[in-house]
Amino acid sequence: MNKKIGTFSIATLSISLLLLPQNVSANNYIAGEKLASLEKNLSLKEAKAIVEDFANSEKISNENAEQRLTSELSSKLKQEENEEPSMKPEGGSSGQYTLSKAKSIGDIYYTSSQTMNIPHGHVGMYYKEDRIVESTPETGVHTLAYNGRKVEENALMQEVIESQAVRTAAANWALSRAGKDGYSYNFVTNRMTSHYGEKNCSKLVWSAYKVEGDIDIDKDEGAGVYPRDIRDSIYTQTYKVIK
Repeated sequence: MNKKIGTFSIATLSISLLLLPQNVSANNYIAGEKLASLEKNLSLKEAKAIVEDFANSEKISNENAEQRLTSELSSKLKQEENEEPSMKPEGGSSGQYTLSKAKSIGDIYYTSSQTMNIPHGHVGMYYKEDRIVESTPETGVHTLAYNGRKVEENALMQEVIESQAVRTAAANWALSRAGKDGYSYNFVTNRMTSHYGEKNCSKLVWSAYKVEGDIDIDKDEGAGVYPRDIRDSIYTQTYKVIK
């Protein structure tokens, strides 16, 4: 009798495990759930796909992959919140300050901002001294006049420490994506996604210098490149603080 009960219990457990959804493990782990709870711009389906792609590329479990991604994201969000407790939405002209003209083509700017209450910061690039190219949720990659972009107090204008030839080539590459590439809310693994297609603000600037200059302007070279990573890169140098 005991043997039958034991056999029945093991069989029942085996069947139960087989019937679990593919993204749910025996310990109730649901792939993408924690990431989606932190990055609220992502649906659970999108977060799950990001976790699985990262796990496959790193040859680790989904659970370990999500732990790495959420750990990096949590660190970035905490740093942003500590530095800038009050931020305005990314994309619109909600700031009280206006950018200045750039010193050189290829210069970048950084301002505090948030996307749907997620504080990421925002970066864009000058393709002319008086014109910028950037990516925002509303329109994807697009261009506008420098004084059409309102920024927060203490926004930074920076130059990238490279030859002017590289800076110009990077700016022209970013400009070439205007009107073609939409917006992506995936910051957590945007270093791994294609240079072409949907991208957020930091992916645009990072890709421009990676493609045209073969330099990595991501400070920590984690799974994702965030606006603050570009701001704090060894390749970027601030020459003006907007006040």
